[in-house]
Amino acid sequence: MNIYPLRAFISDDIHAVAKIYHQAASVLGQQHYSPEQVSIWADYPQAHFDEFEALVSQGHTLVAVDSRNQPIAFGQLHPENHLTLLYVLPEYSRQGLGKQLYTALEAIASANEQTSLSVTASKVSLGLFEQLGFELIEKEVSLRNNVPFERYNMVKVLKP
Repeated sequence: MNIYPLRAFISDDIHAVAKIYHQAASVLGQQHYSPEQVSIWADYPQAHFDEFEALVSQGHTLVAVDSRNQPIAFGQLHPENHLTLLYVLPEYSRQGLGKQLYTALEAIASANEQTSLSVTASKVSLGLFEQLGFELIEKEVSLRNNVPFERYNMVKVLKP
């Protein structure tokens, strides 16, 4: 498992993280979702760029970078007890980056005296969150452009 440097998201990263989101949803989503679902999911940053930029700019957003300081993955904690937007470029998936980002974000939550973390996982990330100790609270169906997406509301109690 490679360890990559992590740093705080900066506004100059927005196009790189939009690309990471698009690539991850396009490639990794194919294993779990229909072509229509993948297209809707992957196109979100381009179709709603201002909204995406505002979303990524809130809370604690960390990026993992390669040797050229180029973002290759990102994750967010917002609010202080909710993990969201955990995406990894497909060519870097299954190398521990999601777990590395998660560990750093959990440390931030713990430092801010949070007693639990929640996440709404996709079919792609469900296994990772189960490995990380999250428990399924409920399945839900979310509509995006009137197309249903199954998601998983999960929670993890943090150790003091």
